[in-house]
Amino acid sequence: MAPKDITLEEVIASILAANSTTFISKKLAPLLNELDDQVFQVRAHDQPDPLDMITPEQHSLAYLYFLTARCKHSAGFNPALFRTLSFAEALVNVASDSRQTFIALRPLATFIQRLQTSPGQLTMLHPLLAKTSLSAQSFHDIKPILDSDISDVDPKAPSNHTNINYRDFLLYHYYGGMIYTYLKQFDRAVHFYKIVVSAPAEVASAIQIEAHKKFVLTSLLQYGKVKTLPRYISGSVVRAIKHMCAPYSDFAAAYEKSIAGLRTEAERNKSLFVRDRNYGLVKQCMEALYKRNIQDLTRTYLTLSLRDIAEQIGLGSDDKAIRQVEGIMIRMIESGAVFATISHEHRGGMVSFLDDPNQHNTTVTMEMLNEQIQRATQITAKLVKMDQTISTLPAYLKVGHGSHHVDRGSFYGDDDYSMQVGFDSYGDDATPSQSKRQLKRRRQGQEAHDGSGEGESVTDGVKNMM
Repeated sequence: MAPKDITLEEVIASILAANSTTFISKKLAPLLNELDDQVFQVRAHDQPDPLDMITPEQHSLAYLYFLTARCKHSAGFNPALFRTLSFAEALVNVASDSRQTFIALRPLATFIQRLQTSPGQLTMLHPLLAKTSLSAQSFHDIKPILDSDISDVDPKAPSNHTNINYRDFLLYHYYGGMIYTYLKQFDRAVHFYKIVVSAPAEVASAIQIEAHKKFVLTSLLQYGKVKTLPRYISGSVVRAIKHMCAPYSDFAAAYEKSIAGLRTEAERNKSLFVRDRNYGLVKQCMEALYKRNIQDLTRTYLTLSLRDIAEQIGLGSDDKAIRQVEGIMIRMIESGAVFATISHEHRGGMVSFLDDPNQHNTTVTMEMLNEQIQRATQITAKLVKMDQTISTLPAYLKVGHGSHHVDRGSFYGDDDYSMQVGFDSYGDDATPSQSKRQLKRRRQGQEAHDGSGEGESVTDGVKNMM
């Protein structure tokens, strides 16, 4: 029977008959994939809702098809649909258990787009989608969402059905930074990590500490130095960073001085970097410095041997160093970072540096410039609108009239917005690691010691769970 001729009752029968992974992959999945969305929206007046006849635990794939079709074609926000969306975490768990995490991504992205009243609105599903995308290493569905900067985080607005809190805000931007890092879009990664680190906090969150570690490394990769943090960053976060991120600060300081010192710092703190799941970024930073030094050589020399390059950038002159330099040079030539040729007619290899053949006067270049100008204009308009909105908030007016206390809960709608969070630094899990009683006791201790213990409030919050 052709898929277009099949009835809803027959579809349900096929779903209920799926009792093995072989049946699902070879028969049910192809059937569902060929059906028109209209089949999943049909609901006879005298028949029960198909979603009431199947369960996400036992029929997760079919449930996804029904739910996605209804989200795509629902008109506006539907409270009944929203109740159905509460199964999103269970859906991700089922998809993960079946080792098909990617099948949950498109429905989650669709849910977010249906819940949002504007592209810049944060929802409770944003961090779940980002975390699931990282787990599946698939970013096609979340990329358009990430590229729209969050500008609406008010959970108390009358039209807000997103149920967000402070932790959602931190986690989404932390996971988003990791996604951009994975994609090697380091400028966006730095931006996302900076948002996390500079978020208001009475007690530094473990998320902020981990974000700062990656902020340091991605800043080095993108700019060759650590970007300056905003002046309004919380004092408790600053103290926690100094206490818990010292090895990263030492690595960054060595980065701006010498390759020898950088290699020393990388080796001295290797076990820490590995435990933080950041050693891969550390190695990328070291290669990035080699590349920058090679680019400096292109301004002085027309030709150099691979051995000379290895010596001048601090790798030494042995055969291993020469092979490493050749690999770096090949990657730089392939990416367009330098224009050069490598000849092996001479012993050890000779590199000839060339001029940039691109005159940057093509229509492609002009289109890129216009796109950036339009983006800058849009960002400026958003900032003006946000500034006007913030200036009318009661908490802002309260500060403006002489009060030095801002009720951050009024901004984030979360009484426990500073709860410490334990999670793997690569985003595979995120669970509360401290109780409210521990939090209260820790705050009391900080008051007694004039804030000196704030750096210790996140010591055991980060656990490797991958």
